[in-house]
Amino acid sequence: MERLDFEDDRLWSRLLILGILLNVIVCFTSDLGLDTQVKMAVDENGTLPWGDLRPEIAGESDPTDGGQRIVLPLYEMSEFGIKTVALLTFVGMVACLYRWSGVRSAAILSLSPAFIFSVGRGYEEVYLAMFCAAAFILFTGLLSSKYRPLQSFLGGLSFMLMPYAKGFTDGFGVLIGALVLATFSTVWSEISRRGGEKTKWMSKPHVVGIVVSAVVSMSMVILGILGYNSTLSILAESPVRYTTAFAFSILDVIIIFTFFGMALWPFVGSLFRGFSSVEDTKIAMMTGYIVGLMTAIVFYVAALWTYEASIWGADWPGVIWTMGNNGRYATLLFIPMVLLLQELRQHIEVPTFDSPLSKAKGMGLVVLLLLPLSLLASFHGQTMWTDDAASTMELERGEEFLFVSEDTLGMHWLYTFYAPLDAEEKAITGHWRSIDSNWESDLNSSLLQVTTLVVSPDVKYTPNGWIVESSGEVDLLNGKGEWRVLTRS
Repeated sequence: MERLDFEDDRLWSRLLILGILLNVIVCFTSDLGLDTQVKMAVDENGTLPWGDLRPEIAGESDPTDGGQRIVLPLYEMSEFGIKTVALLTFVGMVACLYRWSGVRSAAILSLSPAFIFSVGRGYEEVYLAMFCAAAFILFTGLLSSKYRPLQSFLGGLSFMLMPYAKGFTDGFGVLIGALVLATFSTVWSEISRRGGEKTKWMSKPHVVGIVVSAVVSMSMVILGILGYNSTLSILAESPVRYTTAFAFSILDVIIIFTFFGMALWPFVGSLFRGFSSVEDTKIAMMTGYIVGLMTAIVFYVAALWTYEASIWGADWPGVIWTMGNNGRYATLLFIPMVLLLQELRQHIEVPTFDSPLSKAKGMGLVVLLLLPLSLLASFHGQTMWTDDAASTMELERGEEFLFVSEDTLGMHWLYTFYAPLDAEEKAITGHWRSIDSNWESDLNSSLLQVTTLVVSPDVKYTPNGWIVESSGEVDLLNGKGEWRVLTRS
């Protein structure tokens, strides 16, 4: 620590170079993530060829019900293309932050374990962060005060691309949402500018933050009660379990991934003091944007955990450990947070990432604590034992196989076979059964056409009438054990 001068920009320049290198390296060391491989399998009609991830009958896939999903067009590309676009997009964001703010904030962004994790796996967090930052800048007029109505509309489009990327809306919904948000932003600005004493609260960041958080919270609860979608509806269906998940979500999203994962911890006290002492409509709008999105992320992550646990029959709250990395959605707010601190500094002396004042050592210490995680995320990456299993499966055109595993992420793992087997070209059909289902019985009835059986390490025995053709070891981070490929004897 004594030899590290966190006041020296040369140290941060080296950290920035290291961060870029780690993001390049992870593209070679990591397989694509589970969600990415699922999205690559979506056909031109928006359906999944081997059945929806959330089958109607628990523990049993249904190839005739592919659901309906919206994915970004880039997932039609190859693995190389997906990783290249993700990497270039991320490097572009780092370069923009370097120009807007400085080398320190750019270095912290480049070293983010969550972003390294996402770049290597081809996840959409990189694009969510880009859309979020663009909407933030356009809504608040940070770069220009001209053409405010047009900026608000473009900001609305950028914002709506986030729910579009997550499959929550279609192109028409993006357009309608953009118009609504642009109208709201324009009306808000006009009211705050002309309202006088009655709207003075709209220039107080802490008040606006509280109001926006309350409105977003109420909206999420109402959408859950009305059953807007299956994920949010779990809020009303399992209120006790959701409450538990909500508490863990606050810890995961705000404490771990925001305060610690974004090296914001040293600035929290100064940030809140600034909120309570500054009156400025732009800063208030920036605060409302960040707090509103953060609130929505906390509600969504808690709902996702609760819903997925319910359909998997997973142990509670153990599933939170399995899905704890969902807190990485908070990283989309890093650039807005950097820009908010910079704007706040124009009104009151507060430390920022690139002018940390007395917080330089504290910020540096957080980065050092994060560095082992960044190195692990880069050099280890994602591994898929299913690649090895697929290479040993001798399936001919039109043949079918059955994959048996535990419920948790079972359908996700099924789709990791899709690309290695060249399933689209060969018209291969994959089925999935939970280890708790009657899968042995199905092999002799509804799945008589299946010629190949793949079992995860959770299955310890060999069913009658089947012989082991190949096997292999699963690595530690995927649970260890032996996978096996069997054929009918």
